[in-house]
Amino acid sequence: MNPTNAAPLRITFVLPMFLAAPSGGFKVVYEYANRLHRRGHIVTVVHPRTLDLQGSANGWRDMVKSYLWAWKLRWQHRPLIGWFRLDPGVRVRLVRDLRESLLPDADVIVATAFQTAFPVAGYGGRKGRGYYLIQSYEDWMGEETRVRESWQLPLRKIVVSRWLERRAHELGEGARTVRIPPGLDRDQFRVLRPAATRQRPRVGPRVGMLAHPLAIKGTADGVAALEQVRQRIPALEAVLFGTTPRPADLPEWIEYEQSPSPAALVDLYNSCQVFLHPSHLEGWGLPAVEAMACGCALAAAHNEGVDDFAEDGVTALVVPIRAPERLAEAVERLLTEEALRHRLAAAGRERVAQFDWSATVDLMEETLRA
Repeated sequence: MNPTNAAPLRITFVLPMFLAAPSGGFKVVYEYANRLHRRGHIVTVVHPRTLDLQGSANGWRDMVKSYLWAWKLRWQHRPLIGWFRLDPGVRVRLVRDLRESLLPDADVIVATAFQTAFPVAGYGGRKGRGYYLIQSYEDWMGEETRVRESWQLPLRKIVVSRWLERRAHELGEGARTVRIPPGLDRDQFRVLRPAATRQRPRVGPRVGMLAHPLAIKGTADGVAALEQVRQRIPALEAVLFGTTPRPADLPEWIEYEQSPSPAALVDLYNSCQVFLHPSHLEGWGLPAVEAMACGCALAAAHNEGVDDFAEDGVTALVVPIRAPERLAEAVERLLTEEALRHRLAAAGRERVAQFDWSATVDLMEETLRA
């Protein structure tokens, strides 16, 4: 329930699409939806079929397709968001597009991607005070000028990391920006197997990594680094996970898990001594944080999205982006220098423990009431 005993808010989160597979950014939005709902707020999460607000010559056909799309999704997914457990009280709305008439009236409306910021900024007051949850600098999704313009819209910005906060100041938006790091579910992401027991007898060391089709995620760099490490540590094991089928070019010796369940993902992290995070660009390195909470030592590319938790030589080994050979050196050090690995894993776990969902939602509530 609402701990402040203040009147509940009607809150709308506007996502840019519907996704049937896991996404870190969507996961954060759904976590907010659940936790704000549990505090007594009335929460709606909106997913559009298209971001085109101009309509078309076949407008009525598009409308019929939209209704069929919504019913198809409801029929296929029980619950609708099959990969995340949304509370039944959270209202999930599938709409044709983001024209104002299709969205509920609210006290607060939160854009969650640069494409959604433009329609949200244009809505009338009945849709609520406008906010913009920024989890990355999304020039990889659209033209940089358009992304920059979205940051300068008259919306209150909520950024997830220090480097995005710096970017807001560079764009003259510091006064309208607040930083709220995502929380971490420490009941879920925790150590199940102590670090000292993770290398099984007669079995090599094990490294985990996210595999993602977007080039900016650095999967190719990570695989190249693992191949280099294996040349020097032939017993090396590696396990990658992602939402797509196993990549065709992934070396046979590397294991792959597609869309692991939450419990399976925690088991995967707990099976590894090291987690490799090769991404070129991140707003916030969510898998790295989860792996650290599960006791992995982190080897990361310095994509700025790790700055809040990965301090080189203190909580992780951090190397330049787009440098597979440097990633390989970091992984090899962590695997061969046991004292270093255990020290960084323990310090990293302690560092990410500060990201508590309760404190995060406190800050979000306070921000949305301002």
